[in-house]
Amino acid sequence: MVVSVTLTQLSLLLGRDFLSLPENERLQSVGDVFRFLGKVTGVEIRDNVVVVHAEEAPAAKATEASRLADRAARRAREGDYARAVEQLRRALELNPGLQPAHRELAMCLMELGQHAAAKDALIDALKLDATDAWSFVVLGNLYAKHEKDFARARAFFERALQLKPGDAWALNALATALAESGDPAAALLRFDEAIAANADFPNAWLGKAVLLQRTGHPAEAAATARALFARAQPADARAEPVFAEAAKLFLSATGELAHAAESDAFKAVEDYRRTVERESGYPVEVVEGELPAHLAAQVQAAWKHGRDRSVIVVRKSPPPQPSAPPLTSHLVAHELTHLRLEAAARSAGRNRFFATTAATHAAALRSLGHDLRRLESRGLRPDAVARLARQLIAGVCELLFNCPLDLLIERRLDTELPALRPLQLLSLARLAAEARTSTLHPEVRRITPPRILRAASALNGAHALLLDSLSGGATRCWPAYRVLETAALSEKLWRHWSQRAPGLTPGGEYDLVDEFADLVGLRGWYEWQTDPGDQATRATATGSDPTPEGTTNPELLRAKHPAAVWFLLDALQRYARLPADDVRKIALEIAVLGREGLDYADPEKKYSLHSLPGENFSGLQAMCLMFAAFKQVAPEHAVGMELEEPFLTALELFQQKEESA
Repeated sequence: MVVSVTLTQLSLLLGRDFLSLPENERLQSVGDVFRFLGKVTGVEIRDNVVVVHAEEAPAAKATEASRLADRAARRAREGDYARAVEQLRRALELNPGLQPAHRELAMCLMELGQHAAAKDALIDALKLDATDAWSFVVLGNLYAKHEKDFARARAFFERALQLKPGDAWALNALATALAESGDPAAALLRFDEAIAANADFPNAWLGKAVLLQRTGHPAEAAATARALFARAQPADARAEPVFAEAAKLFLSATGELAHAAESDAFKAVEDYRRTVERESGYPVEVVEGELPAHLAAQVQAAWKHGRDRSVIVVRKSPPPQPSAPPLTSHLVAHELTHLRLEAAARSAGRNRFFATTAATHAAALRSLGHDLRRLESRGLRPDAVARLARQLIAGVCELLFNCPLDLLIERRLDTELPALRPLQLLSLARLAAEARTSTLHPEVRRITPPRILRAASALNGAHALLLDSLSGGATRCWPAYRVLETAALSEKLWRHWSQRAPGLTPGGEYDLVDEFADLVGLRGWYEWQTDPGDQATRATATGSDPTPEGTTNPELLRAKHPAAVWFLLDALQRYARLPADDVRKIALEIAVLGREGLDYADPEKKYSLHSLPGENFSGLQAMCLMFAAFKQVAPEHAVGMELEEPFLTALELFQQKEESA
């Protein structure tokens, strides 16, 4: 084989001045540079051009090398970089002159974090083909990202653009280097050129969004991230980190916008409250108060409780971290819309209440008979199975009722309260993260009866589709559900809701609940009861609460007990390996931390413990750690948390695991 390259190119690649070397030494040095080709039979230098002669690989070896390189490329597209590297190295042993294999090897080594080896592979690729613009781009990225040598990186990017003018990858890489070296204006111009050259190229959109946020333009950064999701889709596993980073950036920029719009959002929600008061005929009072652990806010309709006003109770919580704007405005707006829907249905004579009763619970249990017997056959006591079934049935029924209503509420808030949008997206993203964690938890999926798991996964998937719809895909919640076997059902729920929602008349949202129940197989697990407001006078006279027993009120946040089971099980497993003194320290540290309140509605892991270094915990997880710890070291201590029932379920699961170990 014959390879040609200029001394100027070699000097650029290797950072050595070959032109200034004496002729004999120059020949020797150039020969050493090409030793990776195997047997070099001759080296000539003619007018700054190096011509290297090397033995060709035998035909059989060359064919096998090409086959291995093709297989390695497929492995790389699937994300199996380690196996791809093995196959590429074998291919290059057979045929060291196979230039594409050097470049592919470099890409895989970069994915594995082996940057020095990747640089060597790229340089070898460019020795074989000094017109390979793509390899110059990747080599420049290595120098920019891992050696912070922006001057040399820019030289490689500019060389790539000389070889391939207008190349989006090269323009994006040059823009990134310009941004990192302190020239944001020039960088933005290059990012825009890259986007104009290939609007489907996600990296340029992400680079521009990062720069905009870094330079204090969160609105433009969020809009650019949305444009990325509108135009591009991951081509293979290697593009996945770009989309993940873009979603993270979008939420970060949205958080900044939510902070900036906090006052406007509050004013908009206050105006909205007055609208709801006028339409419902009752004043609405917003108060802070104590609520069950699974609720962040709760609406108490005047007509339901026989009062002269409706009350929205927002749970007392510790002040948010500086980077996390308070979610109160969104919680209140959400509950106001529940109230508004109910008032409209009531005015139309179509209001009713979703209820779970002893009869509906028995019907649900009958439909789960086989699955519950299977749990008992695994060693769970009947009382533990009954507790778990009660929690799961209640949770999925509440999710069933809330899902179509929440879709309607959030779509209306997005349309009618634009000042609330950043806070709304941030709030919904946090809620979706919690639902996603619970839905995809391996232990949850292992022990939940298939019928409940199918319904919950499909309903949460529909919520994910709503959030991605509101954000233009930038929240990226749906991909986690797209891989589940319930993905088609989630999409069917979403399509059905999208078709029905625009034409709904007051009270029609309750018909949607029934239609969702038919689709996910939960009819008969609940019943409808008449509007308790019609009984207000009678209830006031008798002093009773007109709310029907078992009513599942439509709340923003899902019940936390099912998630608490798994956090408590994790705590029990931790404590089984720890001395009692260590467990006591954990309990006391969380108790001190909890004096100012633990935010157990927020799934963000924002609490750290000296007694458990290297980890962060959500508020609910910290509460479960403390509850389980006191149960172990001080069972007589009243913790004051409504976690007894999920604890008993977790304890049963823990004992089952211990016995089977």
